Amino acid sequence: MNSLTQMQPSAPRMLGLLPGLFGGLLLLLYVAGLLFGTELGSQWLSHLNGHGHAHQHAHGHPFADARSWLGIPNAADTLSNLPFALLAFWGAFLQARRGVPLPASSRNAMWVLWLGLLLTACGSALYHWQPTPETLVADRLGMAVAFAGALSLACAGMQGRASSWPCLALLLPAASLAAVLPLQGNLLPWLVVQLGGVLWLLLAAIWPQRPGALQVRWAWVVAGYLLAKGLEMADAGIFEATLDWGLFQVSGHTLKHLAAAAAVWPVVAALRRVAAA
Repeated sequence: MNSLTQMQPSAPRMLGLLPGLFGGLLLLLYVAGLLFGTELGSQWLSHLNGHGHAHQHAHGHPFADARSWLGIPNAADTLSNLPFALLAFWGAFLQARRGVPLPASSRNAMWVLWLGLLLTACGSALYHWQPTPETLVADRLGMAVAFAGALSLACAGMQGRASSWPCLALLLPAASLAAVLPLQGNLLPWLVVQLGGVLWLLLAAIWPQRPGALQVRWAWVVAGYLLAKGLEMADAGIFEATLDWGLFQVSGHTLKHLAAAAAVWPVVAALRRVAAA
């Protein structure tokens, strides 16, 4: 009886397989999107314009706030990308300080995250300066790099170095490819990257973190990201609701950028705690 019990996998061991199984399911969905998503993606995009939004305003692009400032078109949406760059430099500065005890898997994932945030700031500013399907690719490519870094960092916290490196090596090219495919009418891999990434971080939020891993409060990251998506959907409604604010009138899309940047703060905060210890 004891020998049979020893042969059976323990519950904690079986539970430890869950992140890998979940990651494998997301990979299968991504591959299915690559193989079968073009026709479905074309049908989806037929209801959207080239920018991936449900409608365009009278001024010719899909954002509610078209005001210019100091010669900068769509100034609020363009300049609100600055926090991404500030967080990238701040995080890189904290990480580069000597004596900060971090495992190699976390360090590399965070370098990719900071690079992705900087690319997001540049690509998103370019897209909102001149919204076209091509500049939208630049916007999404920066997000893809940031996603790869954040998800690999979550892998390091849940499963350690053994899963972090493969996660980073897989996600960087896969997310980058998904960012380009909407130009060919295939939006499904990009949707898998976004939705799957949120679900992965939700799993990381409830999963016990490994000793020595960077203790990121992933639930707050997810909350900030979901808030950003909600603000994006309410872009025009918020802009109209703040009409009486004069110069301080703001659109949902501008607030979306601020909320998305705030979603990265828990990573910076965790790094600050380690650096101060």
